[in-house]
Amino acid sequence: MRVYIRHMRKAITAQDFDLADRIGITAYRIANANERRVLETYLGPNAARRAGLTSVP
Repeated sequence: MRVYIRHMRKAITAQDFDLADRIGITAYRIANANERRVLETYLGPNAARRAGLTSVP
């Protein structure tokens, strides 16, 4: 998971927010609960919905 976060930070530093978002959502899909909490600090509270892990109301 550290690799994903490192690449997300590099993309954010390079102002490539779309890439950072794609990396984060991909990582969120395979992360465990603790890792998801860390990723939510970068992706926001709707990360699960954007990753397709919850149904859209």
